[in-house]
Amino acid sequence: MSALPLGNHDLARLGNQRTDGELEMLTAFGLTMPGVPFIYYGTEIGMRQLHDLPQIEGCYKPRAGARTPMQWAPGANLGFSTAAPAQLYLPVDAAADAPTVAGQEAKPDSLLNRTRRLIQLKHSEPALAAYAEFVPLFAEPNTYPFVYARASGSSVLLVVFNPAARPSTAKFDFTVPHQRFELLAGQPAVLKEDKPGHLQLEIPGQSYAIYRVVAES
Repeated sequence: MSALPLGNHDLARLGNQRTDGELEMLTAFGLTMPGVPFIYYGTEIGMRQLHDLPQIEGCYKPRAGARTPMQWAPGANLGFSTAAPAQLYLPVDAAADAPTVAGQEAKPDSLLNRTRRLIQLKHSEPALAAYAEFVPLFAEPNTYPFVYARASGSSVLLVVFNPAARPSTAKFDFTVPHQRFELLAGQPAVLKEDKPGHLQLEIPGQSYAIYRVVAES
């Protein structure tokens, strides 16, 4: 079985110079691809890579910035520990706008809660199981969007990603009998069946869409 890590302790954090929307898109990509996804702690709130950290045993500098303590709440050590800051293995993010779990918990549209909804979708849709069928529908070199289907039995999803800044279009064959497409996550794309068994779509820049394919009645 393949695994798709969304960051780890040896890589720079995904939250480094990315917006919450971009992080949501990366998480959605990891959770809709085949195999087992891994969400590295802190990615769900947009923790950032820290720099100029001390050299310590077991962690050389380039990796230290992704290994700082989890940021739970405002206050001392961002809720990670009541110990003196000097006793921590690595320091916490000292920025005034350092993201925390508590700061996002009650906000329905926060990155934390959007990530939770994507995880719930992963668990609830049979087509997103690790071994469910994966069918690329539009995957052209050096262009977007990337479109694919996931399927397990009667459960079929249509997934579209456009990380480019501008809107993107695609035309592709889609022969699954369907009545409509139900948006489950992301931003809606313009979907049209220009002829039987063939779809065309347009999706906004830096966005994604996950659709449930509703079968014909």
